Amino acid sequence: MSINRRRVVVGLAAALGASGCNGIDVAEWTEEVKLHDGTMIKVWRRARARSNGFPNAKRGGDIDFELKYEPLGVHWKGTWQRDPISFEVIDGVPHLVLYINDEESCSRKAKTDYTAQFLRWVGGQWIDVAQAQFPTNQALVNLHAQYWGHSTNDDARGLIPWEKKKLYGNRDDTIKSYFERGLRFCSRLAR
Repeated sequence: MSINRRRVVVGLAAALGASGCNGIDVAEWTEEVKLHDGTMIKVWRRARARSNGFPNAKRGGDIDFELKYEPLGVHWKGTWQRDPISFEVIDGVPHLVLYINDEESCSRKAKTDYTAQFLRWVGGQWIDVAQAQFPTNQALVNLHAQYWGHSTNDDARGLIPWEKKKLYGNRDDTIKSYFERGLRFCSRLAR
């Protein structure tokens, strides 16, 4: 499902959450993540979504996401409005890129900024980093994008090898190439 289509589905599900979408599906998996230098690591992830969509979709919209990388004590959890697309370790420092799924966040950014939030792990916590200060030409788009199946039996689970993952971009996409090739700028998301 494209990110734009997912935004519509998620928005409808969020707006109608109290009107019958009462179950929650959970996908939990470990995935191989290829870093910019070719190193392969394993990252634990979890996603939660409403069990039923609107009006008759079998799967509902995302609720939240979670990511852990135990060797560096890294943990992140956020709402459906922030979809993790890249986890990198550059010079020993964890970096995370989240795709922005709401207009309000983009309205506070320059129109030429990517539809993304950039984070760096500093002192045991995530801090926001300006796009200009983030290694967008080095960090890869490397997190699994298709963790929801047609049914709960098809959802991501266990170990997802690098070769079998579906990514938001191409296997060699950096953050810069992915966002610029797809014209994923705040000017297109903001009103």
